[in-house]
Amino acid sequence: MGGRLHSHRRGLATTFAVAALTLGILAAAPAAADEAADHAAILKAEQDWLAATESGDRGTLERLLHPTFVNISPLGGMRNRAESLAAGPPPPGSSQTLTELKVRTFRDSAVVTGVNRYRPNAKAKPTDVVFTDVFVRTPQGWQVVSSHNSIRPAPAER
Repeated sequence: MGGRLHSHRRGLATTFAVAALTLGILAAAPAAADEAADHAAILKAEQDWLAATESGDRGTLERLLHPTFVNISPLGGMRNRAESLAAGPPPPGSSQTLTELKVRTFRDSAVVTGVNRYRPNAKAKPTDVVFTDVFVRTPQGWQVVSSHNSIRPAPAER
């Protein structure tokens, strides 16, 4: 009888272990799905921000820039949300392309790092501007609160 009871306990322990593991996986799955959705939303916000800057779409910029937004330019200048909204679009014929984007989320905040390859015109040599953008989750969605930009030196200069 002792063998049967011991076997039954072992089976029960295995059942509890499998149940605990399953619950752990199920509990983690929504977090992973939420994180993937957050990353997608933040990357979309980055692209929307770039498109709105290029086209002068003030409505989209107002939606994306948090009221406390601060931008630090590659040359060290600082401007707030109102100054950023008042800035005009880049010159006609210029282009910007975002690359090397990495998103890290921390509950209701996120940090995006990447490179904005900027050309003032089609014939100009591109300038790589590395950036760090900080986002917060608000009732209106993800909004950027801070952006810091630095010009990446050419490879020979690094």
